[in-house]
Amino acid sequence: MLSSVHAFATDPRRGLFILAFLVIVIGASLTLYAWRAPTVGLGARFALLSRETLLLANNVLLVVACGAVLLGTLYPLALDALGLGKISVGPPYFDTVFVPLLTPLVFLMGVGPLARWKQTELPDLAHRLRWAAGASVVATIITVWLKGDVGIVGALGLLMAAWIVASLATDLAERLRPAGGLRTSVLHRARQIPRAVLGMMAAHLGIAIFIFGVTMVKTGEVERDVKMGVGDTTEIRGNTFTFRGVRDMPGPNYRAVQGQIDITQDGKPLTTLRPEKRFYPSTQSTMTEASIDSGFTRDLYVSLGEPVAGGAWIVRVYYKPFVDWIWGGCFVMALGGLIAATDRRYRSKARQSAMAHGAGVAAT
Repeated sequence: MLSSVHAFATDPRRGLFILAFLVIVIGASLTLYAWRAPTVGLGARFALLSRETLLLANNVLLVVACGAVLLGTLYPLALDALGLGKISVGPPYFDTVFVPLLTPLVFLMGVGPLARWKQTELPDLAHRLRWAAGASVVATIITVWLKGDVGIVGALGLLMAAWIVASLATDLAERLRPAGGLRTSVLHRARQIPRAVLGMMAAHLGIAIFIFGVTMVKTGEVERDVKMGVGDTTEIRGNTFTFRGVRDMPGPNYRAVQGQIDITQDGKPLTTLRPEKRFYPSTQSTMTEASIDSGFTRDLYVSLGEPVAGGAWIVRVYYKPFVDWIWGGCFVMALGGLIAATDRRYRSKARQSAMAHGAGVAAT
């Protein structure tokens, strides 16, 4: 139904595997929910300004964001099926929709952990977050000044990432602060923080890293298509790409033309990239295999286009800053979830529930 790199129309077996996986995961989740639904109480009342309200608002925003993705994906298909014309929904739609949704979501993400359960007072919350707000604004101004041309949306992304980190630091500082006049070491107080809270902090930190990476890529990436003969060079952000030519490279089930591009930085050799243009005789298809040099603060991509007259080639060169931070942020989010799942309070609650159930059965 969808033309995408994630579609498997030419390999139905792989699609059936994914369908079975979704049935198992979603079916098991719904079954578990139906099984435990009778034990879920209605809960107690809570004020309009409380941690419960902020969590609920975050959930509503996440559901709306999910609906926006679903609408952008299926709406063109629905129009086409009804004979109402063909439209394409691309990055401009998602950029326009998600920025207004994610901005309040990230703001509440910083406020929520510091809000009290049941009820919290706005002046108290604002007083506790004043340093976080100031620090995030200062950090954003410094980053924009150092980076240069960022734009309003880029500055907003940097502000959101800084806000999450600053609010996390505020929350951690309050938890490590001595309470009740007890003189204990910082290490002792750190050990008293529940794993669920540590997991939450790690997950929120991962979101901040993810937002920072996306913002830097969107505001700093450079893409260039150049015609390059042997010995020709092109320069991006202090990296010089020199085309050394191509050679035939046989593969196990394909024939390839492999290029060689030497990269230097400030006149010093950095690396050599070897992108390929592969032809698969069995399917009569041609695929482009990019070559990547990954780094902590930037990735360099090179791919071969089509040959042109005079032995030259069209070469596509990318410079993407902090792209690995996007994947690193996702890893930290997942790590936070694993840390939270190991909280012993969940296991003790499960044991208490099992003991209470056993006592009820014995009493009957």
